Amino acid sequence: MTFYLPHAALCALALASAPVFAQGPTTLEASHFSIGNSWAYESDVITSDANGVTRISLTDAAKTLKTATTFSENGDGYSGNFSVTLRPGYRMTGFSVSGTMFGGLGAITEPGGLPGNGNTKNTMRMDLGAYTPATGSVSDMRVDYSMIDGKLPFVLASTPLSLTGEVSLSMWNMVTVTSWPYNLPGYPDGPPGQLVYTLASMQVLNPTLTIYTSAVPEPETYAMLLAGMAVIGLARRRRRAA
Repeated sequence: MTFYLPHAALCALALASAPVFAQGPTTLEASHFSIGNSWAYESDVITSDANGVTRISLTDAAKTLKTATTFSENGDGYSGNFSVTLRPGYRMTGFSVSGTMFGGLGAITEPGGLPGNGNTKNTMRMDLGAYTPATGSVSDMRVDYSMIDGKLPFVLASTPLSLTGEVSLSMWNMVTVTSWPYNLPGYPDGPPGQLVYTLASMQVLNPTLTIYTSAVPEPETYAMLLAGMAVIGLARRRRRAA
């Protein structure tokens, strides 16, 4: 899917991508943890919180991660520093960031479908990590995408974890675009004709942070589990002896 925007719409998009310095750090209260973003300009929103799965709409990131140009280069970036405090009796078992990339690449073709002498490109990069004061880095991920023309869903997820107390999550995101115009050919064999400015665009739609949690088993539960395993082991030994 390729789409084009007039210059007025391009200016509006550029203005919309400027950060809004509103209310600063915000703390959200989920059932199993609280989470704050010390670098927030806009409030993120908990959209669902049930059965150990909490989804947070990253509205601050959505306002920032959009860019477009019809000439030269352009880009924008987002940094999030999330402080998660697990409530007593609960642990974080994993986390992920998901969303949809929406990119546009103006067609660089001359009449007749021949390649033009311009170019368009867009990219999206995400770095996502977690660490705790006690153990240091526990997860570090990165993904890069380029040449997106249309919509492409993405998910960046951690490996299984078991974290309690204080957990810091860091997210760094960058969207960039490049577009250089090309000349229509002269007719029939004259000098190059009119310049054609094609649009390159990229934005991240509906970025969502998902945090997975579960209850920490009580000591009695561990004791019962160990006792059960011992009984199973004893029963197996008796069967072998028989």
